[in-house]
Amino acid sequence: MKMKWIKLADTFDQLEKRLNGKEIQPISFNNQGLLLVKHDNEFYLVKNKCPHQGITLEKAQCDKGFIVCPWHHYGFDLKTGRGGGGLYLDNYPLEKRDDGIYAGFEYFSWF
Repeated sequence: MKMKWIKLADTFDQLEKRLNGKEIQPISFNNQGLLLVKHDNEFYLVKNKCPHQGITLEKAQCDKGFIVCPWHHYGFDLKTGRGGGGLYLDNYPLEKRDDGIYAGFEYFSWF
């Protein structure tokens, strides 16, 4: 798999503003419904869709490094996406570069 890096913001302060005082904020980015999360002073970007039931995670809670689905209370590790029962929540790495904050999206390519 290859990684495509797309600029998400100029600074971490801009990400903070996008959260609008919340810990979890739904955003649309790269034509996807995502969640911007700040937990223990770190930012995370995850898919806004529970891999268990397919519902949005906008009303999820963060607990001890896990994002917890509001429907069935499945928890997914914010760093790895790993959850119970072999399920994984798609997560996207964030990388600070000289010109901004970038999000990484995996994609398949033969070349």
